[in-house]
Amino acid sequence: MKYIFIILISLFFLGCSPKYKIVNAYVAPQTESGKACLVECQKQYGSCKEVCKANFEICQTKAHATAKENYDRKMQRYSILLERYLDDMEMYQLEIDLMYFDGFYGGYGRYGYSGYYPHRMFMMHPMPVYRPARPYKPSLAKEIQLAEAKMCQIDCGCTTTFDDCFVGCGGTVKTDRICIENCPSDR
Repeated sequence: MKYIFIILISLFFLGCSPKYKIVNAYVAPQTESGKACLVECQKQYGSCKEVCKANFEICQTKAHATAKENYDRKMQRYSILLERYLDDMEMYQLEIDLMYFDGFYGGYGRYGYSGYYPHRMFMMHPMPVYRPARPYKPSLAKEIQLAEAKMCQIDCGCTTTFDDCFVGCGGTVKTDRICIENCPSDR
């Protein structure tokens, strides 16, 4: 019990801890040759981003096709599992219905309809062991998301290349950590 308490307290404090964002501050070079070099770095960065975006869009198209194939395959499996589930539920309900037996003139007896009296019920069989679990229906949107995450890379390294070029031209890159959530107050 004390371990559960310790885990809950640690999760509480982790949830309340500050969250930070890493931000780069660029200080441009002051020389004319550095500024000309910087223009070339920006052109390279722009072309890198365009190529990266084009490659990502091509990858998305392939990922959507793969996701559609996976979705169709999973839907076929789902329909088979759903039929099996419905059959299992029917058997489960039958077991529950047959589990009880009214031993004293249940239904239409000697004196007419006696109705349903729970105090007269006798358990004939043990309770069914498990209730069948309903299969999960696949989602095309989730399949697309999984395929894109698995196949497509969003970061092409353009920022790292730009930072190296920027420093090579004589500029400086300062990395700052800025608190964005649950920030400690300075007193």
